Amino acid sequence: MSTQQTKHIPRKMVVLSFTSLALIYTIMLIGVYITSSHQGLSCPDWPLCPNGLGIPAPEYLFEHLHRMLVIITSGLIIATAIYAHINAKTVSTTAIIAAIIVIFQIFLGMIMIYSKLNALLVASHLATGILLFAMLLLTFISSYRERKNSLVN
Repeated sequence: MSTQQTKHIPRKMVVLSFTSLALIYTIMLIGVYITSSHQGLSCPDWPLCPNGLGIPAPEYLFEHLHRMLVIITSGLIIATAIYAHINAKTVSTTAIIAAIIVIFQIFLGMIMIYSKLNALLVASHLATGILLFAMLLLTFISSYRERKNSLVN
């Protein structure tokens, strides 16, 4: 592998991992807003609100935004894990763990909606989100350090 490729691969990992981290943080903020404003069941259907993928009615706006961002972010987290597994082995462990957690997190969110916001499930959903954030943060820090070290060498 050439020096050019060594520098290029970690840069992609830094961008992918940072974007995943920023999006998951945004989703968490929207989720906290939904919960604290008592809108958690404003959209009782799962996975989509009554208008489907179309423009949501005002009462579904935040729940719809939350779910659409989850779809986009989940795809990005899984893509990051695949990229790490193929091109950046040193950061692949936390990236793969994050991909597994995000799948579990979606399933937990579905159960939480169907349970009409059971308190234990809501708390588990938040705790799992924090664990997901931690894995993405570790992936970002590791990829950033790997890039920095490849530029020094």
